[in-house]
Amino acid sequence: MLLNVQELVTRKEPVILQESIDVTSLFAEMRDATPLGPLHAQLTAIAADGIVNVTGTLTGKLQLLCSRCLTPLEGEYEFPYEETFKHVSQEVAARGEQDDEDFVPFHGERLELRPYVEEELMLSLPLAPLCKEDCKGLCPDCGQNRNEQACQCQQHKIDPRLEALKGWKPQA
Repeated sequence: MLLNVQELVTRKEPVILQESIDVTSLFAEMRDATPLGPLHAQLTAIAADGIVNVTGTLTGKLQLLCSRCLTPLEGEYEFPYEETFKHVSQEVAARGEQDDEDFVPFHGERLELRPYVEEELMLSLPLAPLCKEDCKGLCPDCGQNRNEQACQCQQHKIDPRLEALKGWKPQA
């Protein structure tokens, strides 16, 4: 997703960017998330005083695994996107210095947005997706999905270090 900043500044009006991005390589090492299609980015870029503000939405179809019972969840996800870029001199860009944390520094006439879009996608993924709010999860002993069937495993375990105290009662 290449944004021509020089053209954006001379036009003095917003530029709309739309692109479908293949993100399968981005999810290659992940076992709990799989893309079911490309990521669709619809962004609007506005430039003023050396600052480029890019906003929009990222949509895509993903398969995630429930964090409690490992049931696959397929769904259409939409994430907001907002990033502010600041044009800096070549020396500052080479040193990698950033004087303000609210801006991403860049140098040159063109700005590649794809790495920032991919980063936003990864940061926006749910940390612990659930198949339903009251998911019971898997039994830690036998592995049975407690949403489908109750298991016969003992639910309340006593710490073996304290088991000797189980029958002890203070004298009143």
